[in-house]
Amino acid sequence: MTFEVEVNGRVRIVSVEVVDAPSLAGAAFRVRVDGVAHVVDSRPTDLGLSLRYAESGRTIDVAMTDRGRGERLIQLPHVLVEATVDARRYRRVGGARAAASGELRVTAPMPGRVVRILAAPGDQVEAGQGLIVIEAMKMENELTAAKAGRVKEVPVSPGQSVEAGRLLMTVE
Repeated sequence: MTFEVEVNGRVRIVSVEVVDAPSLAGAAFRVRVDGVAHVVDSRPTDLGLSLRYAESGRTIDVAMTDRGRGERLIQLPHVLVEATVDARRYRRVGGARAAASGELRVTAPMPGRVVRILAAPGDQVEAGQGLIVIEAMKMENELTAAKAGRVKEVPVSPGQSVEAGRLLMTVE
């Protein structure tokens, strides 16, 4: 399978082929990113995947949250990435404009704890501005506004534990 994956505005071509038959314990894949191949052993975890690169033996845990319409929030060690798989397909049916209008619901990408709230109800925010900081997997992650707008509600408070998918803030 081959995908276009857009990360921070840069489109990359990613192809994935099975090397070892998938089972409940995991599988091995050959993953090519822009033509560079890696063999990766994949094992499911509670929050996503544990990946081991066959060449180096390096292991990383990846937490993933599906946001619909091809959008994924991917958390790697020390990095939080928003990616869109096959973005052009969704843009053809109005995805980019639709995402820019209407209410923005900021949700927890995974279970964690609210560390700081950076915008209060009534505040005007710009696209890309930090809204809330949550701690998950011993890392602090700043969630940002996908569009400009006014903060409508913040139904959480600092120190509060949240589950994946919990509404953290609404921007209209």
